[in-house]
Amino acid sequence: MDHRTEIVHRIDDIIDHYMVISIFMALFILTWVGVGDVPIVCVLGLILCAAGCSGRCGQTDLRVLIPLVVYDLANMASSYAAYGNITDGYGALHLIFPVLYLLMSCLEKGELLLLRRLCVVWAGITAAAGIISFVFRAVTRGSAARLGGFLGNPNALGIFLVVGWFLLMNCLEEQHKQEEQRTGWYSALPYAEPVLLIGLALTLSMGSFVAMAAGISAVLIMKCTGKKAELSVRETARFACRILARASLGVGTGILFYLAASRTSVPQICLLLFVYAAAVVILWRKYDLFLQVYPKMAAGISAVGILVAGAAVVVRPSSVATFSERLQMMRNGIGYLTANPLLGVGPYRWRILNLQDGDIYFNTWHIHNVPIHVGVEFGWIAMGMLILVAAGFFRKKAEPWRKAGFTAFCIHNMMDTGFFYLGITTLVMLAFGNPSERGKGLKSGALKICFGVFAAFFAFHLCFYAVHFNR
Repeated sequence: MDHRTEIVHRIDDIIDHYMVISIFMALFILTWVGVGDVPIVCVLGLILCAAGCSGRCGQTDLRVLIPLVVYDLANMASSYAAYGNITDGYGALHLIFPVLYLLMSCLEKGELLLLRRLCVVWAGITAAAGIISFVFRAVTRGSAARLGGFLGNPNALGIFLVVGWFLLMNCLEEQHKQEEQRTGWYSALPYAEPVLLIGLALTLSMGSFVAMAAGISAVLIMKCTGKKAELSVRETARFACRILARASLGVGTGILFYLAASRTSVPQICLLLFVYAAAVVILWRKYDLFLQVYPKMAAGISAVGILVAGAAVVVRPSSVATFSERLQMMRNGIGYLTANPLLGVGPYRWRILNLQDGDIYFNTWHIHNVPIHVGVEFGWIAMGMLILVAAGFFRKKAEPWRKAGFTAFCIHNMMDTGFFYLGITTLVMLAFGNPSERGKGLKSGALKICFGVFAAFFAFHLCFYAVHFNR
């Protein structure tokens, strides 16, 4: 009888957190769809709107929500100007962002913490699955390729795991400050760090490494400067050595995986390295304790990180040429910013224009600089709204790790296209967004009207897509 009562209580607890589960399942689905699939996103949006209509009142930061909505409206207007309808662009796909942000405003503080921990778990699962698939491919096929994982693209997976790592650091710091007992499933969160770092290394995404370095630098600056400085300069140096020493071991292990699979005639060595990586994960907390007790060793190991970075460049020498090509791509995109400042040239049209102009044909759908791409294809209004959204996030009084993670995401989008991967941007919103901070209260009626309007847009897009597809 007691066992049945416990089961009933667990079921009730799950039902009480149905909003958290709905948002997390959205992240799970969006991770797989890349830049988006209209039917899947529209059906998901309708489900989330239904969940939102039955949710409680909350507070949301209108200085983030309104620019998100205006950005999407400008997106649809650009699509209408280019194609005569509002469905052929990114309108339906990116409409999921304000819906998720509004849903987050309905969560309590404890539910937000639970949601972020679940996001860390999903990032860890994504990295672990990628590592296993890499080893399996190396052993069975005798070949190695940069890890794309569930997202299907190494650069996208790279920044996904970087965001997951910053979120993990934030969760662990919160757990430490609250002196929370290491009980329950979240006691295993520290073991996700080496998995994330090894997976990141296998992507060989130089842009993600640069973004991660920028984020770590931001953390160190925030912790030792300002009126509420947490650490002295000496303590910050020790803290930096610990972080870099852990990153060196994790990333270095991933580099060894790649070298064994691609630069040796015996890729089966990856099986031995897999056992070694498992040992690293199991002993990770002891390794961190060792770094705390022996700060000079931490400094020495962190210096090895320079060699690890050099090894990554050697393994992928084309990265320098790729960066040069991206600079040329940005220059090409800037030339189209004045073609139609109001609505842009239209979604998906930059690639066609690039094919026809006399410049290098880059053979990609997106300019590898998100603000420039948005300004070119959707117009200056959309670009301005996106900048306002980013500014809204930075204005919030978030913890250093969360601000640093968002900084890393922004840096990455100045040289890549992570924003257009729905799973990545969703993870960033769930990890670093906090709608209730500096938010305005929304009554139940207003909340239902908002979700009803969003649902109508999703339904229209879905119906139009179905009719258009049947033709």
